[in-house]
Amino acid sequence: MAEREAACTCGELRVTLEGDPVLVSSCCCTRCQRRTGSFFGVTAYFHPAQMTARVGESTEFRRPGAEATSHFCPRCGSTVWWDFDDATMELVGVAGGCFADPTLPGPHRMTFTATGHPFVTSPKGIPTYEDGPPE
Repeated sequence: MAEREAACTCGELRVTLEGDPVLVSSCCCTRCQRRTGSFFGVTAYFHPAQMTARVGESTEFRRPGAEATSHFCPRCGSTVWWDFDDATMELVGVAGGCFADPTLPGPHRMTFTATGHPFVTSPKGIPTYEDGPPE
């Protein structure tokens, strides 16, 4: 089983995950745009049990009205992962770019395309959703 490490920009905050993500999703919502400072976010979703190690201290941020708590590096500010309030979700989201690993599987879908920038396109063959994904 593959072991993957996601790290912040300065490398002081790292998480190790066992195996492949359950799902990789690209998102064009304005929350992801602001979280990443980019035109879209990429999240690799894992089961919490797949997170086998955490190195470094994280600071938590919970945006008002959010369904998740972000964990970011207090030194460089990179968001590395987030936990969801909904206990039925049973997943942890990890910022795809924090892996800096070209073997990470590509997105399975692109969501919230209605708020995406017109020049952002999804990879061929993946489903796109103007709003969130279907339940």
